[in-house]
Amino acid sequence: MKTYFFIGLFFIGHILASKAQVLDVAPNGRQNIRAIEGGGEQVSVDTKTPVIDLIQRLEKPWQFVETGKAYWIGYTNDMYSIASYKDTAILLLINFIDTAKNIQARLGGIYTIHLIGINSKIVGRFIEDFSDKKAREAILRYLDDKSLHETIVSLLMRDPWFSDIPAFMNYLSMPGRDYSKVLSALARYEFDNRPIGQKIDSAMISSEIPVLHPDTNPYSAANPIDALFSYEKAFGSRFIVDAEITQSSDWVKRKTTLSESKSYNTEQFGFSFSFLMGEIFNYCDFQDSYFYTFKNHTLTVYGPVKTRQIWLDWWSNLSDNEKSKFYSFVHLPIVERFKKK
Repeated sequence: MKTYFFIGLFFIGHILASKAQVLDVAPNGRQNIRAIEGGGEQVSVDTKTPVIDLIQRLEKPWQFVETGKAYWIGYTNDMYSIASYKDTAILLLINFIDTAKNIQARLGGIYTIHLIGINSKIVGRFIEDFSDKKAREAILRYLDDKSLHETIVSLLMRDPWFSDIPAFMNYLSMPGRDYSKVLSALARYEFDNRPIGQKIDSAMISSEIPVLHPDTNPYSAANPIDALFSYEKAFGSRFIVDAEITQSSDWVKRKTTLSESKSYNTEQFGFSFSFLMGEIFNYCDFQDSYFYTFKNHTLTVYGPVKTRQIWLDWWSNLSDNEKSKFYSFVHLPIVERFKKK
């Protein structure tokens, strides 16, 4: 459902753009148009320099072009020029990434492969149309690269492919890794019978529950534990916080701070904002390390350790036939996904 919500925003944006000036409306999916605040600008694509020379330029210091919006990536002119060679540039970029001497160069190669993957087109604000399978496979090969991992996951989750799931499960099964980014990204992979993040009862979602924050100096309203305290009190036995969280030092310290506070600040956003509206912003950023299941009208919140185990248990219990559906899944273009809706 979330995917189609983003698609809806995309089409609504274009309708509004035809009636009024909207500062952050993306280009209409046209190739080689850089998305920037105010619309878009034509990219100057270098068609004369050999592709291998263009790729080598990524060894030199480069920086993204300012787009004015966090959800648009400011690919450089060189990246667009390399991407114009499409799949023929992918193997060259892989070799470059594998041999480059500095992390900035390697990142330049990754972002260029990503640009090939989206066919050099920016289609919206909170949606992306990653259409190139070879580019997807090239990016996934670096999932376990510590220096690239966070970037890899952030690019994959912009347009989730269910065929990423086996790679994510394999990553979660390996010891001694940073699992936080994959666990956060998995919240964007919506499919039937997933073990985490099920649909919540509408009555629960519509509840207006203010969150209390201790009036401290300096003010620290950003602590997510405060919301869990408020929801526990409001929902009673229907809202359970797992022991991994309640036995943590952060929980104990925050509970003490709340109990000792002489006055409070009230956050006006209620339950629906925390558990639904926040999903809009996970398109290009990672979420807090709390996750939930919703079963039998009860919501249980878990920390990352238990969440990882829930995902691994789910994957382990799937039949080979059920797993094969992820391996063989064909990711449809945005237009086809919208039609299926």
